[in-house]
Amino acid sequence: MADTKMSNKPSMLEWLMISLNRATVKNKTVFFRLLSVSQKAWLGLKEALNSILHSERNYGMKIIIQGLLEQINEGISLATAMERYRHFFGNDEIELVRASESIGNMPEILLNIAEELENYQKTRNKIKSAMTYPIILLIFAIIAVAVLLVKVIPSIVTLFPDPDLLPSVTKFVIAASDFMKVSWRWIGLLIFGLVMLYRFLYKNMLLFKIFIDDLVLKIPAAKDAIKTFYLYRFSKLLGDFYKAGVSPTVALEQIAAIMANYHYKKKVLDIRRDLEAWFGFSDSMEGSELFDPILVQIVLVGERTGNIDTVLEKMSQFYNDLLDTKIKTLMSLVEPILLASVAVVIGVIVASIFLPMADMVNTIGAGG
Repeated sequence: MADTKMSNKPSMLEWLMISLNRATVKNKTVFFRLLSVSQKAWLGLKEALNSILHSERNYGMKIIIQGLLEQINEGISLATAMERYRHFFGNDEIELVRASESIGNMPEILLNIAEELENYQKTRNKIKSAMTYPIILLIFAIIAVAVLLVKVIPSIVTLFPDPDLLPSVTKFVIAASDFMKVSWRWIGLLIFGLVMLYRFLYKNMLLFKIFIDDLVLKIPAAKDAIKTFYLYRFSKLLGDFYKAGVSPTVALEQIAAIMANYHYKKKVLDIRRDLEAWFGFSDSMEGSELFDPILVQIVLVGERTGNIDTVLEKMSQFYNDLLDTKIKTLMSLVEPILLASVAVVIGVIVASIFLPMADMVNTIGAGG
């Protein structure tokens, strides 16, 4: 037992080489898919890993596969070998593989893992793609405002002989310009400090995390998309664990560890405790705002008919499709709000420039 524990810890050199040549989610997805195909073809696990090792191009992934192969050659199971690389393989992936090794449905489970990784990556890419335009727009707007305040406004101010006679909006923009010129370094440090403080508090202070996670679930424009995402993850993961033959209590423990939002994590653990007290899934889920009534009813039907894994798979597909719609709806709301905000800021700056100019022109005209 001691030797197994020793061999199951990566050396410092191995960890360093993997970190410097970090494998991506795509590499992991291809690994599980190829392993599934080889298992369906009745290729032995050692032969399959050897074949995947020779076709892999990412050096970090090659080190991981080589480590798995060495442990399997020592008689260690694939799931136990994967525990050596917990920084790369998720707990849910390890438990699914462990269960499939016991039941004998490894090809199907490995394929499910690969498909879930692909779906998760596609969802993240959709969100990133949808956020690209607003983020670029915001960055250019910030740069434009900074240039106007630091460079343009001070030059234009010199055109007006008496600053006290300037309109209020111009005085406000001049004050903002003076503040930016003097304090831009402090502003940058303040923003950086606030970001680091937020990350520290969110990670280490439970009450702060609870507050933020609750706030996220109540944001009018985003709450539907966030809820749909968690319902997709819950139904998909639970369905996969059922297919793999993992006990519901173990499955829920793993799902709770995956859930980032405190309230969903807590609710999943509550469901686990209710199951241990001989309540059903639907009994524990019913009445919670975190779950849709339709999901509760579908799960109840699955419990009564004994095909809960099938209904969960259907619901995960439904939520995955619904998530695309929710993301598009969210972005259709974010873009005009962002554009309007930028337009207001630029409009104030432009007004601060042209109002005194108009007054000057009128004064000159009246004097002529």
